[in-house]
Amino acid sequence: MIERIHETIVAISSPPGHSSVGIVRLSGPQAIHIVDQMMVQDRSTSLTKADGSRRINAEISIEDDLRLPATLYLFREPHSYTRQDLVEIYAPGSPPLLDMISHQAVSYGARQAQPGEFTARAFLSGAKTLAESEAVAGIIRAESDVQLRAARRLADGSATRQVLAVREQLAELVALIEADIDFAEEPIEFITPPQLQTRLRDLQLELDHQMNSAQAVEQFDSLPRILLFGSPNVGKSSLMNRLSGISRSICAAAAGTTRDILSAPIKLGRCEAILLDAAGVDQSIDQIAAAARYMTLSEAQRVDAICLVVDVTQAVDPHVVELMQQLNIGNIVIAANKCDLKPNETSPHHTIQQELQRLGLSGLHDDSHTTIKDSKTVAISLCPISAATGQGIESLQSAMLDALSGTTTTTLSQAILLSERQREGIRQAATAIAHAITLCQSATETIDCADLLAFELREALEYLGTVTGDITTEDLLSQIFANFCIGK
Repeated sequence: MIERIHETIVAISSPPGHSSVGIVRLSGPQAIHIVDQMMVQDRSTSLTKADGSRRINAEISIEDDLRLPATLYLFREPHSYTRQDLVEIYAPGSPPLLDMISHQAVSYGARQAQPGEFTARAFLSGAKTLAESEAVAGIIRAESDVQLRAARRLADGSATRQVLAVREQLAELVALIEADIDFAEEPIEFITPPQLQTRLRDLQLELDHQMNSAQAVEQFDSLPRILLFGSPNVGKSSLMNRLSGISRSICAAAAGTTRDILSAPIKLGRCEAILLDAAGVDQSIDQIAAAARYMTLSEAQRVDAICLVVDVTQAVDPHVVELMQQLNIGNIVIAANKCDLKPNETSPHHTIQQELQRLGLSGLHDDSHTTIKDSKTVAISLCPISAATGQGIESLQSAMLDALSGTTTTTLSQAILLSERQREGIRQAATAIAHAITLCQSATETIDCADLLAFELREALEYLGTVTGDITTEDLLSQIFANFCIGK
C-alpha cells in the first residue's frame, strides 16, 4: 500500500445496495485526467483546465451508446481528503451502473482501491493522525449513539497527547544517557543512576495510570441484543416501533406480517441495546412460515435476553412457552401486551400470571422473580403494557435493563479511550522501562550500563511511537486498514 501511493485508485464509496445517488471516488495524480476522458466530449470546459475545488454538472460515457448524468466534485491537491487530486462522481445509485463507472476508470489507467486505502493515503500524507484514521472505521461501523461518540472520542487525540508527553520526557533521558556514552572519557556524568531511576519510575507510573484509567474502545463495538419472542400478531412489531421510536416494523392485523429479522437500537435509561423483531412462532406447516420460525429460533440462541410478548386478550400459546423454555435463556422479560383492551373487572397482570404458571413458569408471583432452572439462574419479569398507547413502557424498559444485568454498554465517561493496539504499545513500553529501572538498580555509574539502558529506552520510544503513529510499519498499516470497507 505504501509503495503504491502514487498510483491512481478508484472505488465505489457509497454503501452497498440501490439508492437514488451513488458515489465513485478517484484519488491520485491521474484522477482528474481519467474523469476528463470519461466525460462526454461536447462540452465547453475541460476538467483538467478547471482550477481549485468545484462542482461540475456533466455527462459521463461508460459505453459507446450509454451516457449518464453526473455531478462531479473536483478537489485539487493538497485540498482534499487524501491531499492528492481527488474526484467524486455522483451518479444514479444503481449498483451495476456504479460498477460500470468504476471499471471504465480502470480501463483508463486507475486501479481498484484496497480496503481503507483512501484513509491510508490521508494518514501517509499527514492529513490525519493514526488515531483519527482508526476512528474513521469506527464511525462507519457505529450502530448506536454511544459507538459513534466513542469513535469520535478516539479521534480527538487525548490519548495521543498524553503518550506524546511521556515520549518527550523519555527522549530527553535517552539523550542524557547517550551523552554519557559520547563523553565516556571525560569526568562528566549527565545523569546518575538514582536520578534516572526516579524519573523512569515516574514515567512508568504515568503509563500504568493511562492504561488503568482509560476505557477500552472495543467495549463499545457490540451492544447487547434483546429478541422479541411470541406468537404471531401479539404486537411485537408495534412494541418494536414504540421502543425504538421509529416505524421500523410493519404493523398489521394479519398474522405473519414480519418475516425477516429486523433490528433497531433502543435506549434503556443511560444504556443502549439492539432490539430484534422476528417472525412469530407457531405450529404452522406453511414453508415460508416454517423458514421464518427457524430463523427466529436460530437468532434466539445468540441474544442476551428475550422479551416474551403475550396478548392479554387471548390465551397464551403453550407451544410458545415450551419453545422459550427449550432455549434455556437466563434473562426473560414478559411483556403482557394490549392491557388497554382487557376488561377492567379482570386484572391482566393476574390473568397472565395464572396462565404462565399453568404452562410451567412456576413461582411467578411478583413483577420480578428469580428461579433456578437446570442449575441456571433465570430472571423473569412480568410487565403489563400497551404498545399502542405506551402504557407500562417505562417499566418494561427498566425490566429489560435489569435482565441484561451488566451486559449493557453505558454512556461514555470522561476517561480517555484506547484501542487494544494502543494498549499493547503502552504495555510494551512500560515493560521496557521496567527493564531499564532494573539496570539502574545494579549500576554504580550510568556509564556502567549506558548501552543497555539506551537500548531499552529506545525500545520504549518505538513502542510509544506506534501508539501516536510516529513509527509505523507496512504490517501495522495493513492490519489497521484491512478492517475498513473499500472506498473509505
